[in-house]
Amino acid sequence: MTPHDPPSELAELSRALSREVQRREWHGQRRAAAPVPPAVGPEGVQTAAPKEVQPEKRAQENPVPPSLEERRAQIQAQAAQITDLIQLQAAAEACTACVLCNSRQKTVAPRINGSAGVAFVVLAPAEEASSTPLGGAAGDLLDKIVTGGMKLKPAQTALISLVQCRPPQDRPPTADEVRLCSPWAQRQLELLQAKVLVPLGAPAANALLGKNQGLETLRGHIHRPEGPPVVPTYHPQDLLANPQLKAPCWKDIQLAMGELGLPTGG
Repeated sequence: MTPHDPPSELAELSRALSREVQRREWHGQRRAAAPVPPAVGPEGVQTAAPKEVQPEKRAQENPVPPSLEERRAQIQAQAAQITDLIQLQAAAEACTACVLCNSRQKTVAPRINGSAGVAFVVLAPAEEASSTPLGGAAGDLLDKIVTGGMKLKPAQTALISLVQCRPPQDRPPTADEVRLCSPWAQRQLELLQAKVLVPLGAPAANALLGKNQGLETLRGHIHRPEGPPVVPTYHPQDLLANPQLKAPCWKDIQLAMGELGLPTGG
């Protein structure tokens, strides 16, 4: 054939195109197989290429801490399994759900006889050194109310604290601390089978009743939420600061005594 033969030129052109396609495919495979060059740091030092972290592994390495409600639910579940008041107190002493565990020297044990059916409730322990949630002059005054007015022995009554640990520097407990700790007290009351609850002071009354009202609005009558009736009255510290409050306090105590079937003495 002559050099200008059309079929020959077409065949040569086809072969050239095939060689070019093969060459490009070969170079593409080399580029895909070539290792990723190491990254160069700010000082010119080569560093390893970053590895992609799977979402599951990242979540395991940086777990999200449980929320307040999740921690509270865990405490409720733990407390619900305990059927002995002494064991319940031991579990509360080991609790680390809130920051109060970092400052406490010990939890304050409740008075847990309660055979007369009445449970006095405070918001938080008055002092860590006391063996009960209410010590000192305030505790003595409460005992006088029980013995002199109700004609009971203090050991026949229960005395519990909604917060098991004394907040540092005599500050009141926060709402979150009360919410986290109160399942321990709620379980104490369930095991005590108290017939009437007497919260001492507005903070304890509001926490029990789920309200946010002043004591003058809360006291003076019997509240009947789900569970035992609640009869709020003054905290003994209020009575020590203002003795005129003793008369209305006694009226509240008489309401509680009526629920218990105790003679009120008029």
